[in-house]
Amino acid sequence: MADKIQSVLRLLRLYARMDLNWVLQDFKAALIVVCAEIINNLTAVSGILLLAVRFGGAGGLNTDEILLMLGFFEFADGLCYMLFGGFNVLHISRRIGRGQVDHMLIQPRPLIVQLLTEGFMPVSGSSGFLIGILLTMLAWTRLHLEVTLLRLSLLLLYTLCHTLLTLGQSFLFGSAAFWTPVASEELSSLILDLNSQLGRFPLFGLPRWLIGLLCTVLPVGLLAYLPSLALLGRLTGIVLALPVCIAAAFALAAACCFRAGMRHYLQYSCNRYKGMGHRS
Repeated sequence: MADKIQSVLRLLRLYARMDLNWVLQDFKAALIVVCAEIINNLTAVSGILLLAVRFGGAGGLNTDEILLMLGFFEFADGLCYMLFGGFNVLHISRRIGRGQVDHMLIQPRPLIVQLLTEGFMPVSGSSGFLIGILLTMLAWTRLHLEVTLLRLSLLLLYTLCHTLLTLGQSFLFGSAAFWTPVASEELSSLILDLNSQLGRFPLFGLPRWLIGLLCTVLPVGLLAYLPSLALLGRLTGIVLALPVCIAAAFALAAACCFRAGMRHYLQYSCNRYKGMGHRS
């Protein structure tokens, strides 16, 4: 077990060094990419935040509470992207639909190890994560929230849930590319874009059935809204465990579907594969 952990850490260091080398190789191009990522993240936050400032809040939350929700989303989503955003690990349907799983199967590493390490981008992919930290700290200070063990535990737990939900949905729906590679190649991207668009909005004021739907079947409400309410002390009891249960359910469903898809892939492969590595 210790050897496996050390192997994963070595690979993470390798991909971190590769990411840094990419930045240093062409600093001008890398700076343009990083600045574009920063602008993209700030733009996604500013629209909702400006609405909250203009109207004194939104969705039952005041401006500072909206800032906390947005900060948590950027922090958790940025961490997920930093860990798994590279080489289309997070957008797994692209790899599957393009027949590039073959490239993974011939590597001298288990598939799970490759998926855990290949997407690591600590330099070029850290903009959302860093912005999220700054926004969360700013909101935490403005709201005068106490730094308690419970709040820190909830912050870490819901960050993990956010990552599992994001990966779970991407792999669950992206596994359809094993059977329909052309139609499903961008399915993971569509799911992730939907989460990004809806996950930043508060749900208060919506019909109860719709809130229930957005916290279970399409769990965008668990990405930032419900965790922010928990951090603010507005949730108690069994509701606090809802993100954990839904995240575990999606992770399990994704694992089962991906495994079934791999069995199909090992038997039929992908008819879009070419020797030069591009899809037909």
